[in-house]
Amino acid sequence: MTTSKQDIKQLRRACDRCYELKARCQPVASATKRCSRCERLGLDCATVRPVRPAGRKLQRRKLAIPVRVPEDREPDDVVVWLSSVVCLRPEERELLVFLLGRPGSLDCYVVCPSFQVAAQQALVAQLSAAAFPTVKDAYLAFASALKQLDPALATGTNDIVRHASAAMETLRSLPIANQQDAATCLTLGASLALSMHSTIGMGAADICRYCITATMPYVENMVASDGHSRSWHGFMVLLETMDCLVHRQKPSLRIHTSTVEDGVDRHLGLCSPLLPYYYDLCAISHSLASKPDTSVLALLHKQLGGIQTSVEAWRPSHTAHLAGQFTSAETIHLLAQAKVYRLGVLLVSHRLRHAFGERDDPADIWSKEIMMELELAQQVTTRPIRCVTLPFMIAAVEVRDPRARGKTLECIDHYVNDCSPIVRDAARDFLRRLWRDRDLQVTSCWLDSVHKPCPVIQSIEMECSA
Repeated sequence: MTTSKQDIKQLRRACDRCYELKARCQPVASATKRCSRCERLGLDCATVRPVRPAGRKLQRRKLAIPVRVPEDREPDDVVVWLSSVVCLRPEERELLVFLLGRPGSLDCYVVCPSFQVAAQQALVAQLSAAAFPTVKDAYLAFASALKQLDPALATGTNDIVRHASAAMETLRSLPIANQQDAATCLTLGASLALSMHSTIGMGAADICRYCITATMPYVENMVASDGHSRSWHGFMVLLETMDCLVHRQKPSLRIHTSTVEDGVDRHLGLCSPLLPYYYDLCAISHSLASKPDTSVLALLHKQLGGIQTSVEAWRPSHTAHLAGQFTSAETIHLLAQAKVYRLGVLLVSHRLRHAFGERDDPADIWSKEIMMELELAQQVTTRPIRCVTLPFMIAAVEVRDPRARGKTLECIDHYVNDCSPIVRDAARDFLRRLWRDRDLQVTSCWLDSVHKPCPVIQSIEMECSA
């Protein structure tokens, strides 16, 4: 006996009660014509809801997540793209417009204003149906953290913590099987690390360490062909190296000089080739912390002498093309940044061989040169140099004159300029305690100080609980 299409459609439809409960609707052979559930509970079993066509509902006007927006589009085009993403709440769309539609919001994380658009394009590069859900929470946390840097826009840390927690779970579960996955990991990790660094000053190094290690099988080919990934990778290496230097740990990766000498980096400018030397200093410092025997100590000191000789002779490349690519003020900043990072290597190398009170004169000279270079660049350009936190703090440790120390504490607002006020206050607290311990001869080397530059978290926790 044949069955009509209408009968088949009727048999396949669940009753209204089972449909609402998303429960299995099993018909029973009885005169009541009720399903097994309604029969058992003595309920009316009816199917009166309107019939909808089978299959998914077509999205004719808007996609939940549009296709990739080209990286070289104008900020207004990014805003239009975001307006077509229907899965965003209004407050989330506003945050993403702030991050992706206003290149100036990224100014504190690039060495020159000319790199603002490039920094934005590095984030826009992940705006596609495949990658957007992966980076969404990290972007929202980053945007919220950037707003915190402006007192007029600050709204509290609850949203940052919520989005950062979700982004952390995404990062941990992210599979990395190819270069595209590795690029997504670096973008997600960098956004998350910067949001944590700006908000509480902690966790950034751990995030960077995880991403650097996870992408290591793909990073060499990736950074050679992808400028955005190369810059994210170099910046994460810097953040981890800063933490390792303070805590006398060995960084995850010593990058090859060949991968960082190509062009001017948007974060590190001309001084990316100095990163391998900072890695070597961290590794040597880690070895010295274990109190090696005389023969190993002599070998480490010889290595420090070789680093000093190489860095004294180092000069930044690509300087001949700066005038045609950057303004005069930006050129001054790029050259000054390279010089203070170079002097920072020399100063750390010296302090690893000589404790406080031993051969202080060379340390004083390098410290004053770093401070003078930063001050002159700011006076000439009327704008503080960005991305110089590491060499500034290295130089600040050596300041001994009381009046100069007071001025140094004031300069933290200018040169620890990619962080929130909480991190700047932590930097001041670190220097005050270290200076006091040095004056009292409690510590012989700032690398051995127990006062590490990390902020007090209780204030944030109290704000979040409130």
